[in-house]
Amino acid sequence: MGASGRERDHIASHRSSIVCSVGPMRYSIGVDLGTTSLAVAIGDDLGTRAAQLSPVLVEPSVALCAADGTILTGQAALDAAADDPTRLVRGFKRRLGDPTPIIVGGVGFAPEALMAAQLRDVVARITELQGEAPAHVVLTCPAAWGPYRREQFAQIAELSGVAVDEIVTEPVATATSVSRDRPLDDGAIVAVFDLGGRTFDATVLRMGADGLEVLGTPEGVEHLGGDDFDDAIRGLLDQRVGGRISALDAAKPDEAATLAAIDEACTLAKEALSVREETVVRLPFDDADHPITIMRADLERSIRPAVGLAVAALLRTIHSAGIDADAVSTVILAGGSSRIPLVAEEVASIGRPVAATHHPKFTVALGAAERARAIAASALAIDGDAAAASVATPVIASPAPVPGSAPTAPRGPRRLRIPRGYALVAGAAVAALVAGAIVVGAMLGRDGDPDTAAPDANVQSESSTEPSVPPTVTATAAPVPASAQDEAEATVASPVFTGGSSTTGLDLFVQSADPSGVWGLTPFVDGEAIRPNLTLTQSDGGLRALWTSGGPAQFYAQTLGDPLDLGEIADDDGALVFDVTLNAGTADHLEIATHCGYPCGGSVDVTSVIANVAQGETTHVIIPVECFTASGLLPESVDTPFLALGSGDVDMTFREIRWENLAGADPTAVRCGP
Repeated sequence: MGASGRERDHIASHRSSIVCSVGPMRYSIGVDLGTTSLAVAIGDDLGTRAAQLSPVLVEPSVALCAADGTILTGQAALDAAADDPTRLVRGFKRRLGDPTPIIVGGVGFAPEALMAAQLRDVVARITELQGEAPAHVVLTCPAAWGPYRREQFAQIAELSGVAVDEIVTEPVATATSVSRDRPLDDGAIVAVFDLGGRTFDATVLRMGADGLEVLGTPEGVEHLGGDDFDDAIRGLLDQRVGGRISALDAAKPDEAATLAAIDEACTLAKEALSVREETVVRLPFDDADHPITIMRADLERSIRPAVGLAVAALLRTIHSAGIDADAVSTVILAGGSSRIPLVAEEVASIGRPVAATHHPKFTVALGAAERARAIAASALAIDGDAAAASVATPVIASPAPVPGSAPTAPRGPRRLRIPRGYALVAGAAVAALVAGAIVVGAMLGRDGDPDTAAPDANVQSESSTEPSVPPTVTATAAPVPASAQDEAEATVASPVFTGGSSTTGLDLFVQSADPSGVWGLTPFVDGEAIRPNLTLTQSDGGLRALWTSGGPAQFYAQTLGDPLDLGEIADDDGALVFDVTLNAGTADHLEIATHCGYPCGGSVDVTSVIANVAQGETTHVIIPVECFTASGLLPESVDTPFLALGSGDVDMTFREIRWENLAGADPTAVRCGP
């Protein structure tokens, strides 16, 4: 099934998205009415960014049909369901096109009416938050839907009262969103592997003269997703407790509450196992917690057949386009469930590079917001009788590392990529990674002058239930024999900040959230960069970083030109080496990362190493390259050779930051483990 002429026209216009215009652009939005969650992204003069609908950014895709006919959605529906859970409806997007109504309290509701209520409510909330209504609205729908379901979906706008400008398919929005880091040549073919909470979709796209177009027949599996993986963990737990979970009766209030708690614990355990080899689930039986350890290998054995079905559907979609898998340049992973490591491994088994999206729950909405932003910019240019702005060619995200594959060198013009920060938090039921950063950046001129910066934005965020990508490894100080203290002298080095200044071709940036929760970027100019929670200054030949409480913040060095090739250093026992002085305070968390075109990169938690440094003391830190490659770094394509993410009230100075060969074999180098 190919894209319609209208959709191709809309997609093609992405190539001529206007990024500067005759006046300020009103904001527009992209809306992804997902099966399990709803996401909205905003597009304006700054670029695109996620809208914060809740403390965890996305909103649950649920509706409550009240006795008086009122339809509540999202968190309001969940709150109201506390009094009458029988009126709460989930998964109604899958019912779109089904002539049988959804019966709630003896009354029938059409799925499109529930989705229209979602759209109505979320646009009203965004309008309240922004102080005015959006200028343009773009919706998304699955590419696998046929004409009838698309016609039903088109009625949502009329039922909601929201003026919708366009409806684009989810895979097209996904490719648009992630196509930021590398140009996608004419004729290049990508596949989108979208594994969500309850559904799976596979689509093949080709960049043609008219933009992105769908090739072959997209294939969807409506009952395959994260819920099935939750069920797999529940089954594992049930076996461990002799069937006590399956014996619970949901009709009994006390047991229903226990089931709800177990369901939540299963979801958190699944997400924890995306970044850890094992996790502990505490089952609430007999007024006490019963801890049960679940291994990632246990989960993988349970879900491998289901993941295999999805990969088989992907191959069928590729073959329906009349091409072999070798013709696909990249498989883009989308959807929250695609973060499970086994998914990437199984998809990579078809022999093609795999690229993970920055945030699977926002990817589609961000792509729709890009399109909405282009519509707004075009309208603004027409109204002002202005010429179209310069053409922006879609780019494709750097592939995630695939075993046995060679790194792909960046091509074409490069945009400033914003590394994402995240915080590590221990949960009560399971240990999980929490990330809540919305990243908004600015593309700087080559001379690094902020006054000549052209606005650009890149949103990367995660809810409390999404693990970081790439995973973080933990470093501990190595015991050092008294007879083996000498560090080998490097013969190959790549300096980052040495001799009191940064290396030519590298610029420094500071990044943190403002009081409203939106992450911003400040370049290092004239020896300083100041952001909420972090002040970076040049002092005593080093970089003095003063973190204050209130949230994580980070600083990093990044090349705006060609990436660094650290392959020779990596192959020769290389390491990242730096000196750090603890001036005052205590670091709640300190993480050192290196990126090779996000999400390609590696991250190392050095909190425990820094904790052993006394106030006023300087320590020499050596982090072997393998600590970073273990979580995904490709040393041959490094664009961010140093990033320090911290939190707490702490004052530290970093000096002589560089990459060196031979240093990784030094006995004082840190040791990395899970």
